[in-house]
Amino acid sequence: MKQNLLFICLFFFLTKSFCQTANSKIYDKSDYYYEQTDFTFIDTLANWSYDLTLSSKSIWKDSLTKPIAQITFFRTKALYDSNSRRTYGKDWTPRIDFEIYDIKDSVKCFERSKFTRNVSSCVPPAVGGDIFVVGNFIFLNNSVCLDCCKYDNTVDYCRPTIKNIFSKVKLGKVASLKEIVEQFDIKQSQPK
Repeated sequence: MKQNLLFICLFFFLTKSFCQTANSKIYDKSDYYYEQTDFTFIDTLANWSYDLTLSSKSIWKDSLTKPIAQITFFRTKALYDSNSRRTYGKDWTPRIDFEIYDIKDSVKCFERSKFTRNVSSCVPPAVGGDIFVVGNFIFLNNSVCLDCCKYDNTVDYCRPTIKNIFSKVKLGKVASLKEIVEQFDIKQSQPK
């Protein structure tokens, strides 16, 4: 009995340890939604910023689960894109938003991610519903369609950059959102 208890404790310890240090799982290339994303292309981090808003309001009006914050990652320098110029008369700026939840809300968050992907009229890699866990926090994108891929070359500018930013977060030093964003290689600012 003592051996079984020891084995169970060791199993949970190792599972928790490996889950929290495996930042490479932020975007899993084997996932159907990310098959077309080139994760080797990482945009210049000096051209990216984030905006963190605490006590965010959720788009989900019918739920008791509320986000603790929202974070927006965006490129600070617009890129030339023929479709954006033709449609909007200006250059293109990729961005992606995430609501941030406590890990205890994981079941609801994964349900929302699946729902968002199911109702999306976009095709990968433009489908939203991105979700990943960092420490005790869940980052959930509720957009049914993303504006991350440049029309001219179909390169996804958001996901590889986000994966790179989070891959450098040392989870052993994370107890709060503040401790996560303090480790980012990009600065906080307001989107234009």
